[in-house]
Amino acid sequence: MVKAKLTEQGCPSRREFLSYSGKLALAAPALLSVSTIANAADLECQIGALLMVGFNGRSARGRFARQIAGHIAKGRASSIVYLGSNIGSGRDVRELNKLFASSGVKHIAIDHEGGAVQRLRKQHGFMRLPSALKVAQTLSPQQAQALYAKAARELAGAGFSLNLGPVVDLHRPTNPVIGRNRRAYGAKAPTVTAYAGAFVQAHRQYGIHTALKHFPGHGLSKKDSHKGFVDIRQSWNPEELQPFTQLIQHGLADIVMSGHLYVRVAEQDQGQLTTFSRPLVQDVLRRGLRFQGMAMTDDLDMGAVRKIASLPEATIRAAQAGYDLLLLSNSLKPDPDLPIKAIGWIRQAVQDGRIPARQIAQSAERVWRSRRS
Repeated sequence: MVKAKLTEQGCPSRREFLSYSGKLALAAPALLSVSTIANAADLECQIGALLMVGFNGRSARGRFARQIAGHIAKGRASSIVYLGSNIGSGRDVRELNKLFASSGVKHIAIDHEGGAVQRLRKQHGFMRLPSALKVAQTLSPQQAQALYAKAARELAGAGFSLNLGPVVDLHRPTNPVIGRNRRAYGAKAPTVTAYAGAFVQAHRQYGIHTALKHFPGHGLSKKDSHKGFVDIRQSWNPEELQPFTQLIQHGLADIVMSGHLYVRVAEQDQGQLTTFSRPLVQDVLRRGLRFQGMAMTDDLDMGAVRKIASLPEATIRAAQAGYDLLLLSNSLKPDPDLPIKAIGWIRQAVQDGRIPARQIAQSAERVWRSRRS
């Protein structure tokens, strides 16, 4: 009963929380201590920080968007992500972002790479960006930074705070999702690093976070993880890790987003989906590359995940792996109460001992620490 009450009320301020828990303790059995109630409330708020959720509709007046904003206001999610289906007019986008900003959202995210992956286009009042490959073929890194700064200024003006780019994969023309869409800057790591760094620096000029993707490298794969299983155990090359390594070392990595890729981290491993791989996050990204920022999943509604795990299982396993932001696009079966359900899934896993509570607290702290423009 106590947990249901806290879920309904959301995350209170510290003063409200102490007042509420003190009153409840007077009427509660001795077994139900104030610290027990405090821990339950804190845990739910911490889990909420890990959730980046999508929504249905294109208008701030829509019931779905308003319900999601309400969940964010109560601490049940920290961040919002846009899909193409959420883009109406430029005015609609700005009004939606005002709604989400008023809820206290941490990040408002969108895919705005340029080329084939750009949600906001000319018809919405935004400049058209060339593909990454074309940028690298026609502009210097300095010219690219100037171009991306114009795009970042538009994003910031519309209320966005996170661009889900740049792609730091290597280019291979036959790759069905990166190469054929010209989403990578080049076939060599130094080229990718130079232009991805320009992308990040340009967005920082306007207070926009960026996400390096798709860790540990999707460019040399032979399939598309949007559609299903992608095994990179034979195709992956160590050079694919170099852009991530260099950008992290130069302080140009706010967020690292993984791909949904089947990878082998150690020689004795048979392999595991990156999204569920604790060794990849903790041993390679954290300890190996010394990355202290936010680690983020790609969309848990994508085909590569859906075909091997239900959404509750995928959410729990991604949290177990140590990801700080869990991207739930809410697109396969849109549900305005998804944040409450996701909190319940992870909370139960913590209570069962499958996820350490301290790990959840550390991830929440990384999210809360990140600034918003």
